[in-house]
Amino acid sequence: MLAGTSQATLSAYERGTKAPSLQTASRIIEATDHELMLQARVDWIELHPEGIVPFWVPDKLWAVPPPYCFVLLWLPDLIRPGADDTWNLSKRDERRRAYEILIRRCLPQQMLRWIDGGLLVDLWEELELPDPVRKAWEPTIQRALWPKRWGKENSLRMSEETPTARIRDYGNLPKLKGKPWRQKRTRFDPRPPQPPDPDD
Repeated sequence: MLAGTSQATLSAYERGTKAPSLQTASRIIEATDHELMLQARVDWIELHPEGIVPFWVPDKLWAVPPPYCFVLLWLPDLIRPGADDTWNLSKRDERRRAYEILIRRCLPQQMLRWIDGGLLVDLWEELELPDPVRKAWEPTIQRALWPKRWGKENSLRMSEETPTARIRDYGNLPKLKGKPWRQKRTRFDPRPPQPPDPDD
């Protein structure tokens, strides 16, 4: 079997009489050309300050991978109603305006779908947000910025994976079988070529 697990053991897993380890479960899933992944859980709280509409605040930021973080998003301007209701998230100014609307007026489900944490941190100082909203979100933004410096001791450390991606089938090159190939050496004669003997 591709996963290296016997049929009897797989049947026991299916019946629930035996539970695989995380490593075994990952190996079985990879045999089906899938990958076991962990997904961060984001906790939200709804705040009701005086003078502005209620809004939601997350305890951590998240990533929205390309191309989804750069889509053409239909979203009515709920802050300054007008003709604009389509935002190209690949354009910085339009993304900034869309993020302002999402943070101030939209539900967590909508924010999780369209706001990328890294892009939000990049835009954070430029966003026009009421003071209560900015103050409530600030701890989450600051947590995303820690640690602020990637130390010199880590600058050359390389890995085949990051929190959101890894190199598929990454590994060392296989060892060569048999003796290593060597170029065949030939003897070099430094003497200039001799003209042919006329008697030959």
